[in-house]
Formats: sequence, C-alpha cells, structure tokens
Amino acid sequence: MKKIIIVCFLMLAFSISANAQNKKKTSNTETKEVVKLTPEQAGKKDGIAISKFLGLDENLTVAFCGLFEMKHQVIQSNTETNESKKEMSRIVGLKIEASLDSNQLQKLKSNTTLYNQLLSTEAFEK
Repeated sequence: MKKIIIVCFLMLAFSISANAQNKKKTSNTETKEVVKLTPEQAGKKDGIAISKFLGLDENLTVAFCGLFEMKHQVIQSNTETNESKKEMSRIVGLKIEASLDSNQLQKLKSNTTLYNQLLSTEAFEK
C-alpha cells in the first residue's frame, strides 16, 4: 500500500513539474535600449542638428557644439540643482536667440521638437 501511495505521489509531482516547464510567457514586452551620451557627444549631436536644420556655417556650428556641450555637462551633473539646470536651459535659449537672425530663429521655433531638444525642456517637466 505504501508503494502505491508513493508511486501516485511521484507521478503527481512529476506531472505538475512537467506542466510548469511547458507554460509559455504570455507577456510580450518590448524593451528599448537607452544609450546615455557623454556631454561631448550630446553637445555635438545637438550642434549638428541645429546646423543641418538651419544650414549654418562651420563657425556657428562649432560655437553651438561648445554651448550645447556645456549645457549637457550641467544637466548631467548630479551636484547641480534643478533650478541651476533650468537657468542653464534659459541661458542656452538666450544665446541661440542672440546668435541667429530673425528668419532662422522663427524657422527654429516652428520646429518645436528640435527647439525643445536644444533647450532640454523635457528634462525639467518630470
């Protein structure tokens, strides 16, 4: 009698174990890879983006790359306060306005996605 109970118990344990291994995962979540750029890379990316969009000369492109590099250093810094990051974003906006003529500035502001990326306003809305 003991052997029959043990055999039944082992069969039951084996079937539960086998069913647990056959179950497929039903959640299909997509994973997005997040790449964190260094301030130099991010600044160059922003400088090239504004240059291509507005057709700027090489001198302005280099100047904007340096400006955006400083902006990303401040934004990525852990020691900076949220207020100083907002102030840096405001300063970048003022420098962009001072460097471009009115037609270029209007064209840039019409592309709100690029303009917000350059000012990094989405970093403070959270």
